Amino acid sequence: MTTKTAAEKPATAEDIQAWLVTYISSVIDVPQDPFPVEERFDRYGLDSVEMTIMCGMLEEAYGVEVNPTEVIDNPNVKALSAHLFDRLSSDAA
Repeated sequence: MTTKTAAEKPATAEDIQAWLVTYISSVIDVPQDPFPVEERFDRYGLDSVEMTIMCGMLEEAYGVEVNPTEVIDNPNVKALSAHLFDRLSSDAA
């Protein structure tokens, strides 16, 4: 999965949401459109190991440490992407 470089514009919540949809749909082998972005991660069938891997992939993609507890606290694509965008925005300020 490709991400924006530091020279490009910062990621938006929509960018992060699209990344999450692409990642999760590839892991669970479901179509990206329509994707239930407000469905809880555990309803997708992602286990704790897969969520931890996803955190590492997000760290690589966006350069921000993502703790698995953040996935628990923001339990769907929409909530997690908004949370990460807020963190990235505050880190950039």
